[in-house]
Amino acid sequence: MNIEKLQKALLKCYSKDLCYPKIQDKWNDNNKCFGMCAITALIINDYFGGNIGKVYVDGISHYFNIIENKIVDLTSSQFKDKIEYKDYQIIDRNKILDDDTKNRYHKLKAKLKKVLK
Repeated sequence: MNIEKLQKALLKCYSKDLCYPKIQDKWNDNNKCFGMCAITALIINDYFGGNIGKVYVDGISHYFNIIENKIVDLTSSQFKDKIEYKDYQIIDRNKILDDDTKNRYHKLKAKLKKVLK
């Protein structure tokens, strides 16, 4: 598995029901990564390890991965402006997994498994 292959598979899996609930009504096929950062960061962490980072973009929390000291952010395209990663903090994955995120994460994981077959 490599990042590019996983990214292509994730894009096939993203759907409105997986979007962060508070912004779900704004999700559309033209911005498939919108509201997918937490569950995507968890999936990337499953496959490649490393750490999960959190930064604020326009006052909204945004999650991404740090693998071998490199920023890997497969959902950065949801934002119009470039993301400043300099003030990020490392987040324990268990702190991300509230009930809603856990449910969306498991749904994405199941969809991904089917796409990768």
